[in-house]
Amino acid sequence: MTGQGSRSEVLKEALRARHDQPFEKALGRAIRHLGGRYSEYLALITTVREYARAHDLDLRQAARALANQP
Repeated sequence: MTGQGSRSEVLKEALRARHDQPFEKALGRAIRHLGGRYSEYLALITTVREYARAHDLDLRQAARALANQP
């Protein structure tokens, strides 16, 4: 995914952010921190949003579920 991180690593990094911060912002920071690009952010947030919608979860719950998948 990114220069230094897999999808799981990026999601876990974003989930460690403060909970008062919107998940999208935390994800953007995590991707930048791990050397990723905006296109990777768009692909990943789209995946998280689609998973959340399909499983009736909020974004953090969806990211947690996706981070635990291989």
